[in-house]
Amino acid sequence: MRQPRPGCLGVHRTAVEGLALKIFDGTYDEGDTLELPALMAELGVSQTVLREAVKVLTAKGLLDARQKRGTFVRPRADWNLLDSDVMRWKPAAGAPHDFFADVLELRRAIEPAAASLAAEHRTDEDLAALVQRARRHARGR
Repeated sequence: MRQPRPGCLGVHRTAVEGLALKIFDGTYDEGDTLELPALMAELGVSQTVLREAVKVLTAKGLLDARQKRGTFVRPRADWNLLDSDVMRWKPAAGAPHDFFADVLELRRAIEPAAASLAAEHRTDEDLAALVQRARRHARGR
């Protein structure tokens, strides 16, 4: 497996985060088409790095690319709002805090059912592992 050149992951991450924050802070709104050459210059990255950043944000539902239309910001309803990066970028860009109240409400609706299903389908090994972890936690480890 080929190892990345030193600094490449940092440049890639910087490009992903820089572009994501521009989307979340409203620099690019839903439906806006990105001017990739200008964005490359603004972020100080190569076309290859920007392409990879676009792929990451496309996978998270923030962007899409179409022939004859270019790369554009998808509607907020399509964004993967439960993605850990998306959850981190949203408040960093000054997004309203009601988002976290919505996530908490969703967790309160889903987690009891998920715990119930997990309990119904647990194995003896699962139970033994849970008991072991609880004992370790009680001892402070």
